[in-house]
Amino acid sequence: MTPTESQYFALLRSALWNTPLALSGPIDWKGVMHIANHHGNTSLLGDLATRMTDDRRPSDEMLRQMRDSMRVNLVNQLHLKQILVASVQMLRQNGIEPVLLKGFSLSMLYPNPSLRQFGDIDIFVGLDEFHHACAVLRNMPGSYNWGEEVDSGKHFNIEFGQYAMEVHRVSADEVDPDEREAYAAIEREGLFDEARRVSFEGFELSVPSKEFMVFFTFFHAWHHFLTSGVGLRQLSDVAMTLHAFHGQLDLDKLRSYIEAMGLMQPWQTFGGIFVDYIGLPEAEMPFGVSGNARAVGRLYQRVMEEGNFKRQRKFKLNCPKRRLLQKLHAFICIFIDYFHLAKVFPKQAAHELKVSLRAGFRKNLHGN
Repeated sequence: MTPTESQYFALLRSALWNTPLALSGPIDWKGVMHIANHHGNTSLLGDLATRMTDDRRPSDEMLRQMRDSMRVNLVNQLHLKQILVASVQMLRQNGIEPVLLKGFSLSMLYPNPSLRQFGDIDIFVGLDEFHHACAVLRNMPGSYNWGEEVDSGKHFNIEFGQYAMEVHRVSADEVDPDEREAYAAIEREGLFDEARRVSFEGFELSVPSKEFMVFFTFFHAWHHFLTSGVGLRQLSDVAMTLHAFHGQLDLDKLRSYIEAMGLMQPWQTFGGIFVDYIGLPEAEMPFGVSGNARAVGRLYQRVMEEGNFKRQRKFKLNCPKRRLLQKLHAFICIFIDYFHLAKVFPKQAAHELKVSLRAGFRKNLHGN
């Protein structure tokens, strides 16, 4: 870990857990905020910086940039909140009860919800109500679609000006064929049978069960890790769900979800990131942390190198224009990614390669 990375994690832990900052001396704010931008948590660290009063404060110019960035994030959230409430009200008027996924439901678990960054709204309506819900939202004032509503798709996209909503028929795509039945049972239990009602600034919303919320937040981060690059924002989300629901989870149920998808080893290895770097108390990490320090270290290097979507952006940037060369480029990149994945998770790398071969590489690590 570099000195700048060490400062970044000290600042991140202080911001996440609302604890005193364990740092002395000058801070490399330029380097720290570069990492924060790479990993999707600039508002968390920016808020902490603006509250500092000693000589560790950033320069006035950097503070101005931080405040501007936080202001943009806050304005975006205010608009998204208005769209969310209006959409849920309209769906309910038409007999549909959506379940909130990701962004807003996770932000409520942070000390200051407005500091958890996200760019759109995700709601789950299920298979039976999918087309009905799309028709309702498509006809909302000021909205139009920029996605395709198809039976095989994961979600339908509705755009409200510069803001977007994803209406999900299934909560996760790219589930391996051998695991789809198990995932469907998990989804049915967590999003239908045991969905909860919570108050969101005086407005009631349906959210997943606590066990599903922990599992799905990790499963979503795992998918990012496999396909496009995962950032500390997604990993912080997992840590915050575990902290918020500590002592309230049915651990047998959570274990069954993780094992059904063959993810206990990744869960425990990522646990090393949650505990050693993000600061989750070890007692709040169910099923323990991997004892393989080398695997945790390699995972750390992979996470820090890629961050949010870097692998996907790099793949698209370097992708040739000719169709045949695109296939060759994807083929080469896939094997490079499997090679790196095998360094940390050899069993999962072999499994993913087998699935890709069986599907003729239609399913690959770049989501193409």
